Amino acid sequence: MTHQQQCEAFWQARQTLILSTLGSDGVLETSVTPFVTDNSGHLYVFISELAQHTQNILSLLIQSSETEPVISGLLLADESETEQLFARERLSLQLSPSDIARDSSIFLEMICRFEHSFGEVVSVLANLPDFHLIQLRVIQGGYVKGFGQAFTFKGCPCQALTPVKRNE
Repeated sequence: MTHQQQCEAFWQARQTLILSTLGSDGVLETSVTPFVTDNSGHLYVFISELAQHTQNILSLLIQSSETEPVISGLLLADESETEQLFARERLSLQLSPSDIARDSSIFLEMICRFEHSFGEVVSVLANLPDFHLIQLRVIQGGYVKGFGQAFTFKGCPCQALTPVKRNE
């Protein structure tokens, strides 16, 4: 199996995303949320305004009229499936968020994907006005398979992996 195939298999096997967002007060917030993807490699999270990460993302979208807003995401292998925790398999992502309108076809399609993946609770959440569907476009990232197996990519995850080399 190639590194790209391994990366894609890892990507497809994950269901939760660790998010790091920065509050307007400069405090870093790290949290976790379920996600789904589309065929373009975008991630979608369905998150409540009651969560600090949602408030941070929405604030970032309001403030970022001149620059592209960026948050960080991480997909991790389960500790129980990892032989060596120093070489834990992972995908780190730099993500550009956007709020998807409830009356859009993308919203309906992604809510259906959420329901398929996570069950009936999604239809309850979809009726709550404080929940936002946030699209996360991957800007760039890194994939670590293990020791000496680290790669970077731009855009779509796992595509055109470039090995990381030590600076000398």
